[in-house]
Amino acid sequence: MNKIKNLIWILTIAVLCALSYVLYITYTKQKSETASTPVFSDEFVNISSGFSDGLTNPDSVTKYPLDEYNVGIAEKSIYFADINNDNETDRITKIFFETGNAHSYYEYKIELKQNGKFVDITPENFRTVSGADCDLQQIQFVFKPQFKVILISRDMGETWVDPTVAKKQVFKFVENALQEKETKTLRKICDVKELF
Repeated sequence: MNKIKNLIWILTIAVLCALSYVLYITYTKQKSETASTPVFSDEFVNISSGFSDGLTNPDSVTKYPLDEYNVGIAEKSIYFADINNDNETDRITKIFFETGNAHSYYEYKIELKQNGKFVDITPENFRTVSGADCDLQQIQFVFKPQFKVILISRDMGETWVDPTVAKKQVFKFVENALQEKETKTLRKICDVKELF
């Protein structure tokens, strides 16, 4: 009888040891896989559930009819805000262009109100490049604590969806002009929206 009890105890201890070993191996494997995954800084993390260009609640929206090929200006939104802290209401215009295929784009115009007139200070190439699967260029407006505009773009690869190295440009005010103050090379990606 004692031999059977001893055998049961030995088998129980052996099973517990084997189970502990399997759990330990699984834990160390998961830990090493997590450690080998590249970690990027917060600037690469999409915090919200979807990308936003930072422009919300337009002061006016005008919709336009497209031509017979579904091409043309589809919508124009205007936003009024004091973006350079001079107590004058400035204007940002956002125009959506349909191209009749999966590739559409937004074009932005930034104007400061000076001496009662709106003065265009928009840097060159201030538009998006959007496709069905990937966006090659996107723009995001940041209003607080200080106004800036972030543009992230990449060149097209052999096809639209081939990942290529992206570039980040940050535009800030310098003497009432919007100038590029920072340029940074980012990682290879298909959809640049993931880098905001």
